[in-house]
Amino acid sequence: MSDPEFRRLDARMLLVHPVQEAVRLFPALLAVFVTGRTSGRSPWWDVAAFIAVVALGVSRWFTTRYRITGGQIELRTGLLNRKLLATPADRVRTVDVTAPIWHRLLGLARVEIGTASGTPSERIVLDALAAPIAHALRAELLHGKEIRASDAGLVGPEPTSVGTGSESLLLQLDPRWLRYAPLTTSGLLTALALWGFAVQFIGAVTGPIEAAFDQFRAWGVWITVIVLVSAATVWVALLAVTAYVLAYWDFRLTRHPGGTLHTSRGLLTTRSTSIEEGRIRGVELAQPLLLRLARAAHLSAITTGLRHAEPGGGAGVAPLVPPAPQQVSIDVGVAVLGDPEPLRVALVGHGPAARRRRYVRALLPAVALAAIAGFLEWRFDLPLAATAVGFLLLLTAPFLAADRYAGLGHTLLEGYLVTQEGSVYRRRVALQRDGIVGVVVRESYFQRRAGVATVVAATAAGRQGYAVLDAPAPDADRLVAELIPQASDFRDG
Repeated sequence: MSDPEFRRLDARMLLVHPVQEAVRLFPALLAVFVTGRTSGRSPWWDVAAFIAVVALGVSRWFTTRYRITGGQIELRTGLLNRKLLATPADRVRTVDVTAPIWHRLLGLARVEIGTASGTPSERIVLDALAAPIAHALRAELLHGKEIRASDAGLVGPEPTSVGTGSESLLLQLDPRWLRYAPLTTSGLLTALALWGFAVQFIGAVTGPIEAAFDQFRAWGVWITVIVLVSAATVWVALLAVTAYVLAYWDFRLTRHPGGTLHTSRGLLTTRSTSIEEGRIRGVELAQPLLLRLARAAHLSAITTGLRHAEPGGGAGVAPLVPPAPQQVSIDVGVAVLGDPEPLRVALVGHGPAARRRRYVRALLPAVALAAIAGFLEWRFDLPLAATAVGFLLLLTAPFLAADRYAGLGHTLLEGYLVTQEGSVYRRRVALQRDGIVGVVVRESYFQRRAGVATVVAATAAGRQGYAVLDAPAPDADRLVAELIPQASDFRDG
């Protein structure tokens, strides 16, 4: 059954759209209010600006219509410049259902439909539908053989429930994994963002700041450093735990027998993402340094058709496991790939030339920084703490270089290219050979002198290219020949 008539979104969005517009235009509204107070302008201008924002939000509901007809989804938007988006059901590859806090309070959800091209301009966004209808529509688009308006709740007084089949649970969040949150960078990034916002208002609290500096001088350098480092550590850890809970609370990864993986997560804003397994080209096992020391990791899928940024991932990289024990991430990766070897196989080392490059690239900047710190201490009486930091980096550089080389390697399996690199942020990538569309070989002047090359496997999925860093030249030749058999030795031009 089809619905030939265009229909509006849920009427409850009339309460949400004005709020969304007010938040989006808050800087402009604040500027209007402040300038009005300083210039003595009539307050009716403020009222007019607020009414304009509300009208803009309401107009989005009146000018947005959609329908499902003839196996095709159509969306019409715009008042003066009208736009019609249409996509056949067989081109749908991803359906994301999100529910920010204001949607959840009203029982609504936002549906974003991605097509085979994966381009943002072809994504159909229905903001918003009743939550049961949104989830039923997702199930129908991904697993239904035919789109029926009655099943999607588009006609009739009551929506019909659509069966989603029997899903198997691959992973569910364990609250004990919260202990890994302080070992991620989310808390530090949040703290830096808050600091950037706070510095704008430092001038208004000069009194407390001066009192704090007086206290620091009374404590001395070392006690001040200990207090500041301890306070910063606790603050960053609390922010990291908060960010982890907001992003990953109630995380679930399930597999549908129709050939899709579903992830759902979120505390205030819930997000449900569907990934067609046929578009997955591999997985990425990430181990930032602190997580690696705790034997933890997080896992992402390398996929095509996913162009929007995901928390913990990026364009074309969809999180499958939040920061969790390393073995949990490996087990889920094995279940997704259907092959245990890519994430467990021993890698081929890159030899003494690659090792020398790791040490040179770690030691030269550290030596230069230590020399600058020493000169500034001798010439301008640099504080002892700043000088110590400069020389501390010099002491840690050899260990960093050794760890970077220990994590460097690759191997070529029958179905996968596996490559690994990094120390502060170590990443192992298992990329399907069928998903590799080309190979790029890069050699800098210093690489040619050292007899190594970087081989980049180009793919339409994930980050678009995955590198085998500083591979010995004979290994680079073999990689090119095996990944692209029709290519000749790249050194022969």
